[in-house]
Amino acid sequence: MPRKHYSLRGFLRGLCGYFSLCYVPFANCPQIWKQLDIESILIRKVQRKNSMKGLNNGEHYGKSKRVLHINGLTVVGSTYHNQTSCPWHYHQNAHFAFTTKGNLIETHKKHKINLSPGCLMYNHSQEAHYNSDYSEFVSALHVDIEANWFNKYGFKIGAIEGVHVLQNPILKNLFINLYKEVNFYNNLSALTIESLIIQAMNELIQEYKVNTTSKPAWTNQVKDLLYSYMDIPLTLEKIAREINIHPVYLCQQFPVYFHCTFGDYIRKIKIEKAVEFMISNPRLSLTKITYACGFCDQSHFIRLFKKNIGVTPLAFRRMIGSS
Repeated sequence: MPRKHYSLRGFLRGLCGYFSLCYVPFANCPQIWKQLDIESILIRKVQRKNSMKGLNNGEHYGKSKRVLHINGLTVVGSTYHNQTSCPWHYHQNAHFAFTTKGNLIETHKKHKINLSPGCLMYNHSQEAHYNSDYSEFVSALHVDIEANWFNKYGFKIGAIEGVHVLQNPILKNLFINLYKEVNFYNNLSALTIESLIIQAMNELIQEYKVNTTSKPAWTNQVKDLLYSYMDIPLTLEKIAREINIHPVYLCQQFPVYFHCTFGDYIRKIKIEKAVEFMISNPRLSLTKITYACGFCDQSHFIRLFKKNIGVTPLAFRRMIGSS
């Protein structure tokens, strides 16, 4: 007997007919079916998915200025000159995206994300989105991660799903170092880059676990305080009073949720902000950046910056100008 072939529309009509028989009230109300137009909606969704472009490993819109392949990681430096938008698409692999210059908007199914220099995102694979409202020049650093890389280092590939805008200064400092390493590439850079991504993935998973469990409300209050008063000295007593918990308890619990000490966390926030100033405003003097970020003097700023990033602020600024 010859095999019958069914069209998508025919299948959906049969599905709708089945539900109309099961739920008689709906079958007797044709205006509801007309309003919902289930058949057309389902067809449009299937057609949109089929027409949407899936980007393979290392494939991104814009111009790929530099591409590095490192043991299951593909690092791509992308630039966008006078680009207005790019169509709906998804990436076959999970990836990080670190905006280094310019502004744009990334739109997902349920929300829009404004991206500016210093913004860091993690997208699980297959997350549909499109980009628009590019400024005149935009650049970004992308890290595509193959599935076998997760398995090789004992990370569960589905541990973090969806789209995440990452505000953690520890993660941002890791990607500032990654950005520096890509631009000052040498015979040790491949090892350094992979190590940085392993650290970033581990930190991201730990943070995700904390955020999806019973995370106390005071952690967000502390984070907001530290960012808001970055340029003003804060005492432990003042922070504890603001969030209404005991200073000793705060000291004990802070490393549990932030994975570092108070001092380390504050210093990373200051470095993060200093880098954002240098990227977004290349003409701003280092002296002004020093005091805007709450450093006591420029020598302290230079010393701490080099300790965290590996180069002086002046060398980092020159790198930005040439990249």
